[in-house]
Amino acid sequence: MPLSKIKQETFMITIGIELNHVVRNINKQIAKYYIKEYAQDVDLDEVDTDDDVLKHFAKFNSKHEMSTFIYESYPYEIFGCAQTMERGLSIDITNWLTDISNIEDKDIRIMFYSLHEEALTIQSTYFFLSKIGTRVRKVVFPQNVEELWDECDVIITANNEIFEHEVPNGKKVILINRPFNADVKDKAFLNYDKLTDIINDDNFFEVISHE
Repeated sequence: MPLSKIKQETFMITIGIELNHVVRNINKQIAKYYIKEYAQDVDLDEVDTDDDVLKHFAKFNSKHEMSTFIYESYPYEIFGCAQTMERGLSIDITNWLTDISNIEDKDIRIMFYSLHEEALTIQSTYFFLSKIGTRVRKVVFPQNVEELWDECDVIITANNEIFEHEVPNGKKVILINRPFNADVKDKAFLNYDKLTDIINDDNFFEVISHE
């Protein structure tokens, strides 16, 4: 009798990658246009754009003024015209997606997300994604972290806000280290300095597939 063939169960996972501070460098754009609007005597090279520029550099008289600056005055410049966090990152992501599709025992789905976007910033984000030639099939704009967890099993983020909410059982947060999130570093399941470190980690999917 022929031996029975046992089909190995496929491991399925959805990974949400946050655009801001992981893929898209909006800090530099915020600083650049804040200088244009409010601080013409400041040189952009003097600003630490690795840190949280909205907290440590760009000063507004009110949340409304800040919101108007970001979402009405310069949404295209900040969200659409930003560069990637790393040179050649878009090519690295494209090659990574191809490699992922060739993994036989895992169904790994990659999506992009960006929290709290609205109106003009959303269409500007689509321009950014078209500019970098993304082949990620799904992009979402959740209004809150709870909505995000409905979509993802694993989140790759640099955003402190993710840790202000309980991480659902069995789900994981991968933190991209930035100066502004050092205080939540110990709360992450894994830490990396940049997205390409994840892309180049041959053991990444094995590690996140285990409880």
